[in-house]
Amino acid sequence: MTEEFKNALSSFTFDAACGRGIRHLAENGYSAEQIQALLDYPVSIDRIRQEMKRLSDEKKDIESGKIEDYRIIKETGKYGRTTFRRVPRE
Repeated sequence: MTEEFKNALSSFTFDAACGRGIRHLAENGYSAEQIQALLDYPVSIDRIRQEMKRLSDEKKDIESGKIEDYRIIKETGKYGRTTFRRVPRE
């Protein structure tokens, strides 16, 4: 396996196992220690803090305009074809 594939697989596995849970709890104001106690999947406190920092940095980038915040719009044409469009949030 290539190194890129290993990194992608590792990131996917982490996100599926606990990444979304960590982000959800962090957005609701839980500390890293509280999150670690609530998770069913064993995760080091350093990894939780790393994910919380990434989330914080991403929010700062969105607020500063470096990353454009957007939403996905689902559209269905007159013949039933479904398409999705990315639209900036206002």
